Amino acid sequence: MEGIEENEKAMTKNYKGLEAQFAQMSQHVTQMSHQFTQMSQQQRTTYFQLGQLATTVGNMQNKGKFPSTTEPNPKEHYKAIELQSGTKYQGPPLPSEDKLEEKDQEDEQEKEKDKVDEMDEDEEI
Repeated sequence: MEGIEENEKAMTKNYKGLEAQFAQMSQHVTQMSHQFTQMSQQQRTTYFQLGQLATTVGNMQNKGKFPSTTEPNPKEHYKAIELQSGTKYQGPPLPSEDKLEEKDQEDEQEKEKDKVDEMDEDEEI
């Protein structure tokens, strides 16, 4: 009888061990299911946000520009550059009003020449 009792004790011990392993596996499956649900929700949120972004980009009024306000370049207002040595660079001299007017006149003359050349080409055809 002692052999039977020992077998029963061993089987009971194995059964309890199996029950503990099954409980752990059940917990892991539950955790994985919860993680899968979270990932699925995050994926839906990502798809929704991507759709919103696509709609926003598609509805932009000024094509090629994002709908935001931009800051002007602060360096635009700098008048001079000072190096660490103390040397100052004032930049290239700005053209005088006379030179600007001359340039405008030259541009107008070139446009007139181009028009005359186009007319000559049309007459030859």
